[in-house]
Amino acid sequence: QVPYSPHMLSAAPSKSSNSFPDHPLPRKRFSPTQDNSFLPPQISSNEGDFQNGWANRLNWDHTFSANLLNHFGLGYSTIDYFGGSVAAPFANELPKIPGAASFSYPPTVQFTGGFTGFGNPNGSAEDNAWPAPSYIASDLVTWVKGEHVFKFGAEYRYLRNTRHISAGEAGVFNFSNLQTGLLGINSGNPVASFLLEQVNSASVSFLPFGVSRARADGLITHFADTWKVRPRLTFNYGLRWEMHRPYVEKDDVFSFFDPVGPNPGAGGRRGRLVFAGDEWGAASFGKRHPEETFLEAFGPRIGIAYAPNGNTVIRAGYGIFYDMGNMPGFAGGIGQDGFSLTQTFSSTQGGLVAPFTLRDGFPQDFRKPPFLDPSFLNGQAGPLYRPVDSNRLPYAQHWNLTLERQFGQNLHLSAAYVANKSTRLLSAVAPLNALDPRLLSLGSKLNDQFGPGQVELHGVSLPYPGWREQMKACAPSLAQALLPFPQYCGPLRAINENQGSSSYHSFQFKAEKRHSSGLWVLGSYTVSKLLTNTDFHQPAGGGLSTQVGVISPFQRYRTKGLALMDVPQILSIAFTYELPLGKGKRWLVSQSALEKLVGGWTFGSTYLAQSGSPFFLRSGRCNLPSQFRMGCIPAILPGAEPWAQDKNDFEPTKPLFALGAFEPVNAFDFYGGQGPRVSNLRNFGYHNHDLILMKNTRISERILFQLRFEFFNLWNWHTFTGFSTNVSAPDFGRWTGAVTKPRQIQVGASVAF
Repeated sequence: QVPYSPHMLSAAPSKSSNSFPDHPLPRKRFSPTQDNSFLPPQISSNEGDFQNGWANRLNWDHTFSANLLNHFGLGYSTIDYFGGSVAAPFANELPKIPGAASFSYPPTVQFTGGFTGFGNPNGSAEDNAWPAPSYIASDLVTWVKGEHVFKFGAEYRYLRNTRHISAGEAGVFNFSNLQTGLLGINSGNPVASFLLEQVNSASVSFLPFGVSRARADGLITHFADTWKVRPRLTFNYGLRWEMHRPYVEKDDVFSFFDPVGPNPGAGGRRGRLVFAGDEWGAASFGKRHPEETFLEAFGPRIGIAYAPNGNTVIRAGYGIFYDMGNMPGFAGGIGQDGFSLTQTFSSTQGGLVAPFTLRDGFPQDFRKPPFLDPSFLNGQAGPLYRPVDSNRLPYAQHWNLTLERQFGQNLHLSAAYVANKSTRLLSAVAPLNALDPRLLSLGSKLNDQFGPGQVELHGVSLPYPGWREQMKACAPSLAQALLPFPQYCGPLRAINENQGSSSYHSFQFKAEKRHSSGLWVLGSYTVSKLLTNTDFHQPAGGGLSTQVGVISPFQRYRTKGLALMDVPQILSIAFTYELPLGKGKRWLVSQSALEKLVGGWTFGSTYLAQSGSPFFLRSGRCNLPSQFRMGCIPAILPGAEPWAQDKNDFEPTKPLFALGAFEPVNAFDFYGGQGPRVSNLRNFGYHNHDLILMKNTRISERILFQLRFEFFNLWNWHTFTGFSTNVSAPDFGRWTGAVTKPRQIQVGASVAF
């Protein structure tokens, strides 16, 4: 129960016209997820969402002559996402806190002490619409001229990512026992603090623009020729050119990091926040995006096929294939620091003094956005960073050599060397704001902090006057002062960094008995090696922290190694066999009833065996200042045996690894270890056998009945898949209980007519 009425509250401030969407958005109903708190919708903390998906194509083929054809295509596709608060429609049924940025949805209240809060900081699903359509137009001309088949084409792509933002504007209020308790004594109650309107902490977001409109486009042209040089020799060649311009914001409501411009709030040091375009005064960057558009993405293709005789073919090919200028993340690479603000308020005197009461609302002793100030993020994590060279498109070089041979009518064999080398892949290996590991020799001095008025610490000067007072998101330590951009606490890791690379080499063998006499068999074997420095490229989320930032950017020579998904050997065998019983088979069954019982049966089987993927080892105890942007990786000691037991006779209750074979945990004090990013120690290999038994029975000329018996993991084989790889954990090397799926049996029936 709220202890005051809505009539006490002020009117809602209006938003800029920029907050309205590009086109009218549908007002649709959505189904909320289950509310685990079982609260009524007016104060529900849950969210609901819905999606609209469209895919439309228009094709026009025109034949100019017998040897000249044109194909034109238009395409449009989108998945419009809508997600927001279940409580949003009930804003007028709840109090409105004075000073909030918007009253279009209810405030959010949270409690300490395990009490269930209510409300959701997001606006309605319709207000948080997220349309992301793409438009494609293409044209292809095919011209047959003598021994040549020429193809000329072009394609234009236009991509949009419009994210409407409605979150935190009604306020988020946290209540604690501190405001109704005694300092140093476990007393008070957060619900009592709420009833007395004594806020412990709160935040409110000001989003005067309320929308991020990312836009990008690309142009592709290509030419190819298939040349029949001789009846047994075919030569293919071609060239493809691509240009994908970097994402921009439709109205230049976009800010980002400029690593070379002077920062007026940091003593003129390089590194500042800038604003896209030229309409933001002195803070304008002058261009709509930080990257230089890459215009040199030429991809040649060449291939040859030669048949020395009717049963043998030799094929070879090489090509360069470019990717788009990828921009991972939900916002299309658009940052809006300075255009919005989330203002926070906290209690003082150990929680005894509230920053404000609910009745009085948010204090208004702060500036409202926008803040067109290059120094706006000084002392914080730092701006969004998109490097000037990151539009140099990722590309892969592919090449192969294949020998194919046919024996008789039905047996086909092939052997191939297949490889690729990928360059400028999305990565997270080169943050700008990092310290050289050689500075670890300073030891614990790195954690010492500048005091008030102190201009030098251990021989290192204060970066600039006022620096210590600016540091809000991190301590004014010696390590922070030594950074190339000490005004920022974060690593300045580029969201579209493309410093990754990989290489793949493989020999692939295949044997196929084509379907005859009811039997088809396919067997393949691949031996390969995959090396990379960028298994994962996203800067955060999931289990990626085990990879991102684990190697210092000053030691990038250590990042290239086995890929986490490297599987050096794979064997696969599959077959189907139709029993030679029944009508049209080798053994005809005369009696109709018996024929329906024994005829139409087919067996199918697949068998897969492959090597295990490599382990990566880490130390959770890692006493390194965060400014080094690296983790601790234990190496195997010289001459030590890392396996604690034989994998072929594995005992699950005992550790798989020998802790004493690795660098000791107590070594990781201002030392990062010498281990590889991914080790050459491998998990257990995997093998599986599936079987299917299927019967087709024709009920009549137009009706077919099918019965299937499917056995997945027929022999119930299990592979251990989870082990603790943290050398500082008590369970290091032990099995975590994860295994592959057990046997599953499935029976199905269907009628086709």
